[in-house]
This record gives sequence, C-alpha cells and structure tokens, in this order.
Amino acid sequence: MTTRIRGKGQVTIPASVRAALKLSENDLLSIARVGNAVLLYPQPSVFESVASKFSQEARRKSITLEMLLKDLRQARRKSR
Repeated sequence: MTTRIRGKGQVTIPASVRAALKLSENDLLSIARVGNAVLLYPQPSVFESVASKFSQEARRKSITLEMLLKDLRQARRKSR
C-alpha cells in the first residue's frame, strides 16, 4: 500500500486498515521514527490504559473478578 503526503503533512490511512484497527475520526495516533521509517500506532484512551494497568496488577496479585464483586457488595452494605 502507498499513500501521499499532502500539503500540511497529512496522510490518508486506507479504509481497510482503519477498519481492521477499528480507527475512526479523531482517534489519536502515536508516531515514532524507526530508522528511515515512520510508525503510526493507535494511542489507547486514558480509560483503556488505566484498565490495562489495573488488569495486569490484578492478575499479578491473583485478584479475581469474583473477589472484586464480593468486596464491592460488602462496601455497598457498609455505606447504607
């Protein structure tokens, strides 16, 4: 695949690539220079980033969804 750089440095990402990566208008992309190449990759939303870190930490500490839900129910009972 090829694309052109437009006057303001804009490039068009082909529709098939946008669809495969689930990219839509106003999504943020990170850009990196790798040797003589340019690498564009989706920048996760703040929520996705925090959720990913939370999930990794929960797995590391062997915290299950069931444990979280149990603690949530207990916290709700205490707050009543």
